[in-house]
Amino acid sequence: MVTVVTPNSREYSYQIEFTEQAEKILLKLPTKIKDKIKYRTAQLSISLYLGKALTGEYKGTYSLRVWPYRVIYEVIRQRLVITVIDIGHQQGIYR
Repeated sequence: MVTVVTPNSREYSYQIEFTEQAEKILLKLPTKIKDKIKYRTAQLSISLYLGKALTGEYKGTYSLRVWPYRVIYEVIRQRLVITVIDIGHQQGIYR
């Protein structure tokens, strides 16, 4: 897993981790999109629930819009960690 530590002024800051699958996908993306995704995921350490809560098969996870991609993540409050589970194009991420 890749860990992104983001500076935060709050007493409890969340670390952002990428699963191996999410990291592989991220490395294949164009630099411009990759930078956008890194920036938006870093914002999650400030506001955990920027994304939309998902239901059904993805219950307990959130979807963050980084046009034209979606970042699927979960918040693990006990460990102060945000885990990026998957990254994919908006048309096929939920299939």
